[in-house]
Amino acid sequence: MSTGTRYGATVVAVVLAIGLGGCGETFLNLTASLGGSTAGGRGTLRVLLINNTPHRAVLTAGTFDPEDRDTRPDIVQFALDDFHTVLEGDGDSGMLTITCGRVFGIGSPELLGFTGDNLNPADIVDEALVDGVQFYSVPDGEDAAGDPTLAGSAAPFEALVGVDFACESLLIIRFESNDAGGDGFRIDFETVPSESTR
Repeated sequence: MSTGTRYGATVVAVVLAIGLGGCGETFLNLTASLGGSTAGGRGTLRVLLINNTPHRAVLTAGTFDPEDRDTRPDIVQFALDDFHTVLEGDGDSGMLTITCGRVFGIGSPELLGFTGDNLNPADIVDEALVDGVQFYSVPDGEDAAGDPTLAGSAAPFEALVGVDFACESLLIIRFESNDAGGDGFRIDFETVPSESTR
């Protein structure tokens, strides 16, 4: 067999292997480590939500496994009313720890669907089950008796393990005013690997 033929056969074998594994993102997502110190165990993610807007942010964020229809997301929620946990404008969530999953989402359709289908309703804050993130102007001081006003929203967000982050990482999520965008607000994402000294 000539060198050219061997090279061509190798290329075909690589293309077939990639094709059988599905698209690159899905293949990486399915084979990425979920951490944990025992077989079948899972690691964690540290998450910091920073609200760089003047508005209260309402959202559901968490991890889930889209291939498992019975997946129980590990979520955090921030509500509009003061009877639940809130994320004020120009504030942050503090450091949160959640179980690592194949997808980290903020208000994404699958995250919200799995939350409603597979978690105990008593553990869910319904008003935080919103698409993406909603931002509200909340009256205070002399205007505290007024009603909150929707100021805009940011589109749903998802990141994939093995592509966008690794288990044991720190995910830093920033909510920003989006002067150039149509939604008014955006979600910025940064991951800090576990071995980083930051």
